[in-house]
Amino acid sequence: MKEETEAGILTDQAETPSRRAMWGELFKLSWPCAVELFLSSLIGVITVALVASIGKEATNAVSITNQPIMIPNVILQAFCVGGTAVVARSLGQRDERAARTACEQTLLMSIVFSVAASVIMYVFGGTFIRWMGATDDYFSMAVYYMKYCAIGVFFQSISTAAAALLRGAGKTRLSMYFNIAANITNVALGSVLIHGFGPIPALGIRGAAIAQLAAKIVGCVLAVVILLRSRDFPIRPTVRGMCRPKPDVMQRICRVGTSSALEQLALRVGLMMFTVYIVHLGTAEYAAHNIASSIHSYVVNFGTAISVALVSLVGQNLGAGRPDIAEKYFSEALKQCWLISVILAIPLLAIPQYIAMIFTREADVIADIVVALRILAFFVAPQIIQIAVCGGLRGGGDTKWPLISTMIGVLGMRMILGYFFIVQFHWGLAGAWFCWLLDQSVRAIIIYFRFRSGKWKTVRV
Repeated sequence: MKEETEAGILTDQAETPSRRAMWGELFKLSWPCAVELFLSSLIGVITVALVASIGKEATNAVSITNQPIMIPNVILQAFCVGGTAVVARSLGQRDERAARTACEQTLLMSIVFSVAASVIMYVFGGTFIRWMGATDDYFSMAVYYMKYCAIGVFFQSISTAAAALLRGAGKTRLSMYFNIAANITNVALGSVLIHGFGPIPALGIRGAAIAQLAAKIVGCVLAVVILLRSRDFPIRPTVRGMCRPKPDVMQRICRVGTSSALEQLALRVGLMMFTVYIVHLGTAEYAAHNIASSIHSYVVNFGTAISVALVSLVGQNLGAGRPDIAEKYFSEALKQCWLISVILAIPLLAIPQYIAMIFTREADVIADIVVALRILAFFVAPQIIQIAVCGGLRGGGDTKWPLISTMIGVLGMRMILGYFFIVQFHWGLAGAWFCWLLDQSVRAIIIYFRFRSGKWKTVRV
């Protein structure tokens, strides 16, 4: 007899789904995330363009702030990944009470943590920025922007945790709603406040700071409403449950998510050091790197969308006792990754200069962007593959090997080789992006062989 859950998870009595059915299920779970991320990146690009219109200094002030403000995500990642894995596995086992409890405890830990993180980033934000090498021409703007970002950490942490829990339950469409609303708020307010409109004066960098904080508040409020009120989320948490700490559940969540937190720590440390190298190349090179990185975000988005689908499908099928189906979803997702990679690489190789001209008209910046985008074309496939497969591994609770691949790729390829290529050999921005290519290629190889080993099927959650 064939039994199938709402999220497309089949029990041990079910037949193995066809390839067409698997592609349909992957698409159903990934398209809301793809739309959400595409719009987020599009709005991010518009925001970058709005800030860039103020000048290089404003662009660098916003960009250099983004690295230290991501530090709180290191700990939050442990809660989110652990909560996602426990929710997915519990739903696969048809244990809705355990899934609901995991939601409540994940949100409780996120709220407590976000308060402390906001205070720390507000007080020490300027120190982080100065340590990263911000120059005097934009340091004061960066510190001002950091103050608003620090307050936003509280609101963003809650919406991030909510999105992770919804995705673990296969409800990717719900997380799409509040993330799109937040990003639309950001660009709408930013357009008005940065350059002014009618009686509203042009606020410049202050307007960008206010807009991003308002967007995070909107996203947080909508996320809480969806979690607590939506009838489409059968394991929605209760306020009473979130006020009752359960150390055993917290320990289970943190045990699964610890490796992911260490992975994010390694990633953030590596990216911060990598940014320090690039900052010292000069204002024009750093501006070109930031613009090319915003374009690169589109590449990441497709891998992330497939990753989100695999988190739910792998976790729930393992919970249902069907590792064979989980492995087949992995295989079909890899085919999708290759198809998407070829489509994305073509414009990066063929028309990089026209892509660069969307963001700037400065010839020196355009030249550096073109070099970066052509190198990016060669690591589109490795990056999409490693992001997607890492998502599936995390869905099954296997967070150790994503950590190992990140340690080797980011700390080894980017930090160590980046020092030689950028600082010692003076290869400029090309050297920086070549390190990025090596990083993603090595990580993709490691993650692929972990998937092929099949050991992720027996990880205890």
